Amino acid sequence: MIPKEKPQKERYDFSSREPYWQKFWEKEKTYEFDPNLDRPLYTIDTPPPTISGSLHLGHIFSYTQTEVISRYKRMAGFNVRYPFGFDDNGLPTERLVEKELGVKARSMSLDEFRNDCMDVVKKYAGEFRSLWQSVGLSVDWRLDFSTISDEVRHLSQQNFLNLYEKGAIYRKEAPSLYCPECRTSIAQAEVEDKERPSVFYDLLFSMESGDKITIATTRPELLPACVAVLVNPSDKRYKDLVGKTATSPLGNAVKIIADDLVSLEKGSGAVMCCTFGDETDLQWVRKYNLPTRVIIDEFGKIKDIKNAPYLKGLTIFQAREEIIKRLRKDGQIAGEKEINHSVGTHERCGTPVEIIPRTQWFVKILDKKDALIKMGEKIKWHPPYMQKRYENWVTNLKWDWCISRERFFGIPIPAYICNNCESVILPKASELPLDPREKKYEQACPHCNGTSVKPETVVLDTWFTSALTPDINNQHDLNGKIKGKILPMSLRPQAHDIIRTWAVYTILMSLYNHEDIPWSEVMISGHVLAKQGEKISKKTGGGKYKPQELINEHSADAIRYAMCQAALGKDAFYDEAQVANGKKLVTKLYNSGKFVLANLTDFDRTTKIEEKNLNATDRWILQRMRETAHSMGKEFEEYEFSKALAEFEKFFWNDFTDNYMELVKGRLYSENKTSVERKSAQFTLQEVYLGVLKMISPFLPHITEEMYHSEYTQTGEKLFEGSLKSNSENGYFYAVEKVKSIHSTQWDFLKGESDEQITAGSALMIKVITDIRRNKTERSVNRSPVTLQRIVLRCSNKTQIDNLRDFVIDITSIGKSQEVILALTDDKKDYKADLEIKV
Repeated sequence: MIPKEKPQKERYDFSSREPYWQKFWEKEKTYEFDPNLDRPLYTIDTPPPTISGSLHLGHIFSYTQTEVISRYKRMAGFNVRYPFGFDDNGLPTERLVEKELGVKARSMSLDEFRNDCMDVVKKYAGEFRSLWQSVGLSVDWRLDFSTISDEVRHLSQQNFLNLYEKGAIYRKEAPSLYCPECRTSIAQAEVEDKERPSVFYDLLFSMESGDKITIATTRPELLPACVAVLVNPSDKRYKDLVGKTATSPLGNAVKIIADDLVSLEKGSGAVMCCTFGDETDLQWVRKYNLPTRVIIDEFGKIKDIKNAPYLKGLTIFQAREEIIKRLRKDGQIAGEKEINHSVGTHERCGTPVEIIPRTQWFVKILDKKDALIKMGEKIKWHPPYMQKRYENWVTNLKWDWCISRERFFGIPIPAYICNNCESVILPKASELPLDPREKKYEQACPHCNGTSVKPETVVLDTWFTSALTPDINNQHDLNGKIKGKILPMSLRPQAHDIIRTWAVYTILMSLYNHEDIPWSEVMISGHVLAKQGEKISKKTGGGKYKPQELINEHSADAIRYAMCQAALGKDAFYDEAQVANGKKLVTKLYNSGKFVLANLTDFDRTTKIEEKNLNATDRWILQRMRETAHSMGKEFEEYEFSKALAEFEKFFWNDFTDNYMELVKGRLYSENKTSVERKSAQFTLQEVYLGVLKMISPFLPHITEEMYHSEYTQTGEKLFEGSLKSNSENGYFYAVEKVKSIHSTQWDFLKGESDEQITAGSALMIKVITDIRRNKTERSVNRSPVTLQRIVLRCSNKTQIDNLRDFVIDITSIGKSQEVILALTDDKKDYKADLEIKV
């Protein structure tokens, strides 16, 4: 008789145990990188989060997925170098400081504002690290870096000097993408197209004949800058007007030009070119050598212009309202149509981007398009289709990379400008890092011998420094004997929205500096969404889901589980049901572990039994464990963490807990405590549960460490009247492995062996026990126990009988029967069975 189990009352207290194990890992230096370890090297170019606000669930989403891969690689036998960094300079940090302290950088001294920035950066970096530790990131915090540190400033400025000497960087006055709100030039990669409501205005231009031509525009405030009217050469409406002169409502006389870029379907089919209206206007200005008229200043306001003096000092939107009011009054508007159209906005603040001429610094990228695409082809992308996204962006680049920013808190461009000849003067490398705004140039201009030299006052785009993270990692002092030798790195994990910035710029820097790829593989994550189309981000305040609150309420392991449900590269909704499933898995690991350990109290953990001598059911579960490990390993190698997790759960819930743990109870609870069958079950429980812990440990590091260090003590006479205790110095499986942490153990994820007879017999066994359970459920309508004294399994051939024979002992147990008979289908004998099953 199998004894009835006592309900599990003891529970796993994650709120105290997770911090306990986090302190243990820190104390034991579990994740510290050892450059002298004799294992293949695996290096991760970890994304440094921008210090621009509090961390949100989106960070937990992407960083957890990288973290799972790092743990897998460590257990699979690699020497993992997993660092962390903070991107803590530039416009995003600057805006955070201004908002948090209620100050404006322009109203303070440079020193004062910079000190405020450093204080805020230090505070947020501490909060970031605390959150990452509470979620269980297995990074080596000794390898952390800050993009505003002296070391990184030196590296970034040295890179600037090197690229300038190579001719890859140039300074030029040119039309630049400009944000009037942030008052800085920006790069093409920082422009986001947003759908915005607008109005198509049909403005009436006059012909010399007195006829009117309708010009459609969404930007009537640029009318004073109109230098031409463009029509499509195949547009029959305007065929006879090409080459003639039209006069704008403000009196501008402009030529009508035919060009294929004009849309036949959009608006009236005739458009005005306003010099710096958009990128197409720029193309026309260059192509047709049109005059330039700059009417917007660096503050986003209209300059003093002769044909519209009333617009002076107005913002762009105020000017639009004013000129529309006047044009309506003069009868110069033929029609108005409300539309939604795409507007280029600054990703940092959402302000529509303008194009104005500025003297800026640029890195050449347009003439490196082909080389960049070839570099991308050498990198393995996960998922593969992200490579195409990279190639599309590179192919469609229209501007060289503007790397100068008219801001305050950042890495200064290390250069001086001669007031006499406008030549660029660079400092010596030995002077780096330096701020030209603070360190005066004491010598004469080496180009013209002039004595009036001014400092460059702009700072570098923060991406210019972030693009050097492989080099930052490569030059770290803790690399020991491999310092300067870890390029290309193994993995770049990042989100899909910064392929156009971080991935492209890093590959470009690696091309210029090393003529090789920066990493072998790229893993692209998606975003976690609060609702349809709404990314959880700092811009939205992170929404209602606060990471630390969720961890405190549900556990770090449960949150990690939920974050790993998304397909690689895909956006996903935050799903509270998945968090609940994660908590169920943690609970089941705890309870099943207690079951295992309770049944191993009298087992010699050093016992070794050859697999061929094990019971058939035991051989089956070991085989299934290996198959699962093999499948998980294949998915992990492709960075498909969610598929690896699904493989594990299929094994754990279906094979191990639902079936195997029930099948072996008859042997485990046998009165003959020394029987071969019982020892076989105990040995297998030990092996498989340890395997379970190892396989799921990359996803759930805390509960697996807890169970690895757990011991069961029997406190009463009845089964399961005992207590489960865990501490860092003890543990049943710790004693088996003799390794301090489960996360330092090794696991062969890539090996799978199978026995055809076990495979065939186990499939039949699963079918049989499924039928037994269904039958018993159907009979137990009044909830009274069902007794099946004799079960007959009707097999269609002798092979089935041979395959099932060794499983009979456990089928008998799960059926709670006295006898299980194997018979052929055509056997006419009446066995007077309580249940017959056709196999």
